[in-house]
Order: sequence, then structure tokens, then C-alpha cells
Amino acid sequence: MIKILDCTVRDGGHLTNWNFDDEFIIDLFDKLNQSGIKYCEIGYRNHFETGGKGRFYNCTTDLLKSFYKFKGNLQIGVMTDVKRFLDDDFPGLKEDYLDFIRIAAHPDEISKALEIAEILHDKGYKVFVQLMAVSLIDEFGYLSLFEWDEKEILESLYFADSYGTITTDDVEKYFYKLKSLGFSRLSFHGHNNSNLVFENSLRAIELGAYSVDVTRNGEGRRGGNLDAKKLLDFLHCYEA
Repeated sequence: MIKILDCTVRDGGHLTNWNFDDEFIIDLFDKLNQSGIKYCEIGYRNHFETGGKGRFYNCTTDLLKSFYKFKGNLQIGVMTDVKRFLDDDFPGLKEDYLDFIRIAAHPDEISKALEIAEILHDKGYKVFVQLMAVSLIDEFGYLSLFEWDEKEILESLYFADSYGTITTDDVEKYFYKLKSLGFSRLSFHGHNNSNLVFENSLRAIELGAYSVDVTRNGEGRRGGNLDAKKLLDFLHCYEA
């Protein structure tokens, strides 16, 4: 069955400058648990360029400690990216209040992202890698993915429609391309600039995606993300 990752706080934070009050987070956790959503990405962990940004732009261990007890069955995670990654920011699973980390990598950063994935996996975290702007990945990027010998350490490899411009045919093309490189678990993160995020996400699900991303009311930067309620309503009707 498809797994769902909620990134309301992380991606929706682009609209709120990553400012959310405690009650919002606790209520979000409660609603996600009720809905059966598996993953919640609660922000970034990033000590760079934090001036003027809300606290969920840099989810420190101290910040997350106060919310971790409310997580219920959720897996709680943050996003980091290649340019802003610092090894010292991640003390290891046993000393942290995180379950997973997603590493965002632009097409020229794929090799480095895979190195970071190994570092974080060795520290005990579940690890996702997200390929940003999948339509811009060149053959060198694909070769780096193909030659990487540690594919099975990933919870999943995401491909992202960063600009909200790809179609369902593109979703299928990239899914099978990445599958052919040896990745058994693939996931999709879409944006809704072209009003195709729902159709694209459903296509990924039909193809056997491990997970897809949603936010509350589709909130997110650019054209927004997939509306959690819309997907859940569809899946409940489909299962019935």
C-alpha cells in the first residue's frame, strides 16, 4: 500500500517563513495519526542563512524534543540539502529526536548526496534522497546513481517535479528510468503549477511508488503541493 509523507511544515513553511505555533504542530500530528499517514517532515535542519526565518527552518534537537512525545505512530523527519549539510548537525539517531532525513540534491549534486546518505545511514537514521528538478538530470547524474553500490540503504529515492511542469507520461518515463538503474523503492514529490500534481501523483502510485507527498490544503511554494484531503478521499473511495 502506498505510504504518504506530509510536508506541510517544511514545504508549507515557504509561505509562513517557517513560523508555526506549538498548537498547530500538535494538532497536525494528531490529524496525521488519525488519517494513517506514515511520515511527517517537520522542517529543515539548516544552520545557514537562518536570519529572519522561523524556528522550523532549523529544527534543532532541542526544538524537536518538545514535540517528539506527541508523534504517536508518525515517523518524524527533516530535510537537509547538499549545500547546507553539516555532519555535526546530526548527532545520530540515539541522541536525536528524528526518525528520518531527506537529502535534497540538485542535478549537479547527486554524487555528494549519495555520500551524505551513507554518513547519515551509518548514524542510524532512515534516509531518503530527493532528486530535485528531475527533468534536468544529465547522463553523468544518472551514471552516478547507477554506479552507487549502496542503493538498499535508502528508505526510498524521490524524484521531484520541482517546477510543476512534468506530465503523467514524464512521471512514467522517470520512474522506469530510475528503476532501470537498480532502485527498488521510488517516490514522487510534485508541485501544482500546471494543475497536474494530483494526476501525476496517482500515476506514480499506479506505477508502484513507495510514497508520495502531500500538504494540508495543498500548501507549498510555487504552485503548491498535493492536497492531503484530496488524495486521502480518493484512496478511501478506491479501497472501498
